[in-house]
Amino acid sequence: MKSLYLCPVCDQPLLIHEASGGLHCAKKHHLDKHENGYWIFSQAKKPQIDSRQVMRAKRFLLESGIFQPVVDNVEAMIRKADLATGEISYLDYDCGEGYYLRAIKALLAQSPEGQGIASQMSAYGITEAENALFSAAKIQAEANSLLEEGDEQNDSTFIVSTLKRLPFVDESFELITLIDKQLKGKELIRVLKPGGYLIQVSPAPRHLWQIKSHVYPDLTEKAVNLPKSAELELLHTEQVSFTLCVDGAQALALLEMTPYAWRANEKVRKQLASSSFDKLEIDFMITLSKKR
Repeated sequence: MKSLYLCPVCDQPLLIHEASGGLHCAKKHHLDKHENGYWIFSQAKKPQIDSRQVMRAKRFLLESGIFQPVVDNVEAMIRKADLATGEISYLDYDCGEGYYLRAIKALLAQSPEGQGIASQMSAYGITEAENALFSAAKIQAEANSLLEEGDEQNDSTFIVSTLKRLPFVDESFELITLIDKQLKGKELIRVLKPGGYLIQVSPAPRHLWQIKSHVYPDLTEKAVNLPKSAELELLHTEQVSFTLCVDGAQALALLEMTPYAWRANEKVRKQLASSSFDKLEIDFMITLSKKR
């Protein structure tokens, strides 16, 4: 039976072995799901892996719901997209431990307008950090164990892979989300179907301004820079801005979610840890684009 995967060894399409559920290609390369509940296709030479302490802090912060307005707006964007009837393949790119994937699917299932989409959705999360997917798969297994008899399990498929070369055949997905990450290269465009949708959440100029000013003393506000691609037609843009009250530990966790965390030296981190922010600015641009 066909799958949407490519063999990580020879780049040939992978077939599903019906008896074992494993994957194999014409050249007899074989993959089985890891015992911890995710697939390992390939591993980056130097994956960006958070420590257990940082992962725990990030997860606690996200699960507290501080970014719920972002989840709400992404879910609304999905409902704006004219997704075709039938099975919808959805990829959350660089998904970390799967918070946004879980939250978006749950919100779709709760919404009368989104229930039809959720029921047709096959969701995939991919990242280079195996420890993050270990957490994602564990959370999913624990949630399924609490379901009552007869309840449908709404599983996502989690994949460890280098992100420079995605293990999917061309034009595999109707929907891709790219949350708080940059669109780099052509891989996401390659695996998005013609007429498929990309939803991108990008930091806007004022995002985490009070934290960022500790890292960059001469910080100046720049103009909004919307993501652009010749292969994509921009359909809708939404700016999501709000403020949070956070303590020093939460500020450090938020810093770790940024690409400039490495610039914060020990002095800056101590300053943040001893600070509190009554009105920390959260500022995102959310875009809905369609592949031409």
